[in-house]
Amino acid sequence: MQLPFHAASYLQQLVLTLNTVILIIALIVAELVYAELPKEKRAHLKHFYPIFAVLVGLLVFAIYKQVKA
Repeated sequence: MQLPFHAASYLQQLVLTLNTVILIIALIVAELVYAELPKEKRAHLKHFYPIFAVLVGLLVFAIYKQVKA
């Protein structure tokens, strides 16, 4: 999964960094918004577990590809 131009390595590092920052910000925002709510009002969040699993999987895959390259 390499891009066909010279700045591919820099671009991959930038995207990996941005993905990591976005994931961390999303987790912090979710914690701040839902931390004080009762458990009954947080029940709908279980529907987002697959999305978080996919995002974390993509982040791990990106890290693997970055380290391998």
